[in-house]
Amino acid sequence: MTKLRLVFNVEEGTLINEKYFIQKSMLNHIAMVLSNIRNSESDVILVTAGAIASGIEQTGLKKYPVALSDKQALAAIGQVELIKRYQNIFDEYTQMIAQVLLARDFINNPKQQFNAKNTFKKLLSLGIIPIINENDTISTADIELENNYMLTTTVANIISAHALIQINKDLSFNVLVKGNNFRYSCEDKDSLCKLVRELGNKKFKNSKSQYPTVLPTETTIYE
Repeated sequence: MTKLRLVFNVEEGTLINEKYFIQKSMLNHIAMVLSNIRNSESDVILVTAGAIASGIEQTGLKKYPVALSDKQALAAIGQVELIKRYQNIFDEYTQMIAQVLLARDFINNPKQQFNAKNTFKKLLSLGIIPIINENDTISTADIELENNYMLTTTVANIISAHALIQINKDLSFNVLVKGNNFRYSCEDKDSLCKLVRELGNKKFKNSKSQYPTVLPTETTIYE
């Protein structure tokens, strides 16, 4: 049986409501699903957005900022609260987490990449779920793109993840298995867990293929 390495991705639009407030119900859903899968002996990493929205909520702003410097400042304010909320909700599932802030271009620096891989390896060996966000103070790539999919693929590639899993607002999941040119669509956590169990019984080849820079549009419904 293969011990899976799974990288989850959640975007800001999935986490927030119409007032840009992060929904506790969504955080709870994420913590429940990831903790359950971690308890099945899979390695789990979460790449999350939400620092800017958390900053908006903390400062009481009524609209989303436009200026890049404003977004960076709000992200710095909000990141503290965001990881605190993740920690509080994962504590309810007795699951330890760790905060990791990265600049996406760390992949181009061999020493930084080596250090990141070693950190992930140690955290995962301890049963800890790393929660990753972009370091918006020094890196603005994800802010400018308004998504963190590329950061997610970078992390998935360096740890040789078996699957990249996108969490959707309707509580469904898009699952991209390494080496596939299509994605599975799982309508709920039960179908996702079923797919994960199936992947655990699969023999993966030592593929050096990289995750695509854009999530494939071709979809297979998994039931």
